[in-house]
Amino acid sequence: MNKFNRPKINAIASNNTISLVSIAISCALCSNISLAAPSQSDYGGAGLMQMPSARMSPEGEFAFNINYVDPYIRGAVAVTPVPWFEGVIRYTSVENRLYSPYPGYSGDQSYKDKGFDAKFRLWQESYYLPEVAVGFRDLGGTGKFSSEYLVANKRWGKVDFTLGMGWGYLANGSSLSNPFCKLKEGACNRPAWTANDDDRGGKISFNHFFRGEQVGLFAGLEYQTPIQGLSLKLEYDSNDYQNEALGNQFSQSLPINVGAVYSWGDYVKFNLGYERGDTLMAGFTLRTNYQTVPNQIKLDAPPEPIKAQTVPNNTITDYDELVEALADNAGLLAKQVVVTEKQADITGEQIKYRDRSEADQRIARVLSNRLPESVTEFNIIENAQNLPLYQTTIQRDKFLQVANNQLDPLQTSKYAETQALEDTHQANDKRSITEVKHKPWNVSLYPGLTQSLGSPETFYFYALSLHLAGEYQLTDKLKADGVTSWTVADNYDKFNYKVDQSTGAIPRSRTYIREYLTDSDVGLSNLQLTWFDSYGKNLYAQYYGGYLEFMYGGIGGEWLYRPYNSAFAFGVDMNRVKQRDFNRGFGFRDYEVTTGHAALYWQTPWYNIHTELSAGQYLSGDRGFTVNLSREFDNGTIAGIFFTKTDVSAKDYGEGSFNKGFYIKIPFDMMLTRSSTKYAAFSWVPLTRDGGQKLIRKYSLYDLTKAKGRNSVGTHFE
Repeated sequence: MNKFNRPKINAIASNNTISLVSIAISCALCSNISLAAPSQSDYGGAGLMQMPSARMSPEGEFAFNINYVDPYIRGAVAVTPVPWFEGVIRYTSVENRLYSPYPGYSGDQSYKDKGFDAKFRLWQESYYLPEVAVGFRDLGGTGKFSSEYLVANKRWGKVDFTLGMGWGYLANGSSLSNPFCKLKEGACNRPAWTANDDDRGGKISFNHFFRGEQVGLFAGLEYQTPIQGLSLKLEYDSNDYQNEALGNQFSQSLPINVGAVYSWGDYVKFNLGYERGDTLMAGFTLRTNYQTVPNQIKLDAPPEPIKAQTVPNNTITDYDELVEALADNAGLLAKQVVVTEKQADITGEQIKYRDRSEADQRIARVLSNRLPESVTEFNIIENAQNLPLYQTTIQRDKFLQVANNQLDPLQTSKYAETQALEDTHQANDKRSITEVKHKPWNVSLYPGLTQSLGSPETFYFYALSLHLAGEYQLTDKLKADGVTSWTVADNYDKFNYKVDQSTGAIPRSRTYIREYLTDSDVGLSNLQLTWFDSYGKNLYAQYYGGYLEFMYGGIGGEWLYRPYNSAFAFGVDMNRVKQRDFNRGFGFRDYEVTTGHAALYWQTPWYNIHTELSAGQYLSGDRGFTVNLSREFDNGTIAGIFFTKTDVSAKDYGEGSFNKGFYIKIPFDMMLTRSSTKYAAFSWVPLTRDGGQKLIRKYSLYDLTKAKGRNSVGTHFE
């Protein structure tokens, strides 16, 4: 038995949370984007100024912009996950109105309105036909700025023309009749948004779409000047600003807006304009593109050069040195090495290279340089938390042909192929078996950020913390984890959630967040035992117990069925948990609940979009379902949205009506100079509420087995 002791003290962990602006800045600074993107409108998303356009940003676009035009400050994030769809999340600060009419509750915070936009391209521009899109503004917010539009764009030389028709907010002050009024009964009736107990915002108002007595016509153009990076905008504004939300009413000297946009490099744009004939507008945009932005140049050790002389058959292999080379040069943390006369099986976990093709080439070089020449086949059995996933078979002679450039220029060679796990040895094979022992413990130190946007008490809640995490591998299947957290700075003492007893409010599963973050600066966020197991080739399980997250402790389990290279997987988790004491110590409060879900996962054949549909019981005892959609881009970045609907009414849920959010996961090696399989994560949830809340489980079997999914594995050619 050989030992390979490699203790680790990590400075960064995989579940770091970083802010939205830092994501945009860091990705922009490390990028060299060659694909031009249209400029953003005042509302966020590709457009002119106040008016939208039919243009779409390039696939993978991510833009963060802030604009000011009195009395509105708008901050928006626009994402283009697929070529024909653009989504926008926006907050509007109405600077001349207070958030709350109750003295002292919101202080002097101005009114904040959140909105969600969606734009769909109907067809692309051709030589004769314009690009056409249909869009929806503020379709999931309060509806104060809601509108729908149909718009077309046509480019002639350096001038891009826009012509469109708008309903709702875009038709304020128009005298043109809605043509749909003659086609459908009720199309002239557009319900006005009013605050009441049953309408808490956040819902899609289908009964507003393309309705109203009037429509507005808008038009404009954008001219790319001879000055590099400078474009000019001119638009006819269909809104007269006489019917604004919250009782505002503005003068409009001219229905014409003019402006300029200057691009500073590929990732920063500044815009300046004059709107309504009497009001200055200014803003900026930070942008990047997750489909085209390259990863940072790596300072990893280069792949081992192939030795000119093969290893003689009578050579005794130094397995300690081989295992160390696999870890250092190929990122494979080997657990077992089995060698026969003609074959080598290496079982381990890939901890460095997300690109398995690069990892396999490095592994093949390490093995070719150290194993006897009689060994003609390498089998790499990849594990995650000691759960076997799949195997890659590398033909040594074919790989060496590729590595030594021995192929003709037009010749290709298939040297490696992944497949489901198989027992490739015969019972009478003479084997040399080496079990590799690693240091069983690991320690990491990393920052964390808990945040929430848009609350009436203050717009931005934050808690900046420092986490000290440790893990100990007790056996091959049993693992102990723990995380101690120190809250460095926060403002959650302002969080003032009040239960309306008249509504029969649901149990408070998450709105005690102020107490958990402020009762004690130092607390135990996690301390649990986890048993990982597999049954056959495709069924995986984990069983866990302890202090599972900073609010709950208990016991639970998860089971996942995931066939090799399949687009589908199915999982179930079940948990019995109890609410922890506010000081995040070892005690518990009285509230306990059973929570669990059944989940169907589907890797769609379109644009590498992943879907997850889960249904079950949530932490407040409410029952319903969650839809999670995400897109994984070519450089590994994942952007996704989710929403949850349960049997909790909008009235009982409170502002926002139901749970929803947006998240981005960025590979570390996109920003760092060392290869890594870890991710940094940012999540945005508009408000902290109790409905539709899931237990935060430390491990997800679906994530652990990601390398087994469709499109993650394949055949290597050269």
